[in-house]
Amino acid sequence: MILYTDDQLDFVAEIFNIGVNKAAESLGALVERDISLSVPNLSLIQAIDLVSELCMTTDSVCGVFKRIADPLESYAVILFPKQESLKLINYVVPPGMAEEDSAQIRADAITEIGNILIGACLGSIADTFGITIDLDLPIIHIENPSDFFLKSIVIDDLCEYFLDIRINMVVENTALTFHWDFLLPDSAFTFLHQHMDRLMAGGQDHNAPS
Repeated sequence: MILYTDDQLDFVAEIFNIGVNKAAESLGALVERDISLSVPNLSLIQAIDLVSELCMTTDSVCGVFKRIADPLESYAVILFPKQESLKLINYVVPPGMAEEDSAQIRADAITEIGNILIGACLGSIADTFGITIDLDLPIIHIENPSDFFLKSIVIDDLCEYFLDIRINMVVENTALTFHWDFLLPDSAFTFLHQHMDRLMAGGQDHNAPS
């Protein structure tokens, strides 16, 4: 398990904060609402402990899960409250289709929103580091968040420690608040560390966060 310095944690938080801000801009343009963000909260957590935390709520969620492949092997998870999030389909599907009672249409719409958010965020991070980040196809589940997580993550990883980066997003003039979790295993942080030293030293000032 890697131990992180305060400077390293601050840098990672800033990198992901910039990425999520880009995602918020994309979502805001789509739904024509301002999106506000919380300050990133970073913690070192075992996956099994995160599952236990999620078990504290019985609320159903629309969860979009995406595995981030080489070179930044990690997980991106977005958890939308089920009832409020379903209203978002009005922004991404034609009005006639939005009125249809189709679970598949709703799932596809939420998946598309998750794709937009994760793609915008990771695109910003890739630009910062000057790399290409590969993404697997998204997985969506509509159920209890702990069940969603258990179905998504590799069971062998449940005992691994992750750097959990959590950021909440609030959609203006709605009751919709949802949160992201980026789960970075040690291998992902090792990759970030190699680039952080260079960026913190000014190796790519034109891309580094201000």
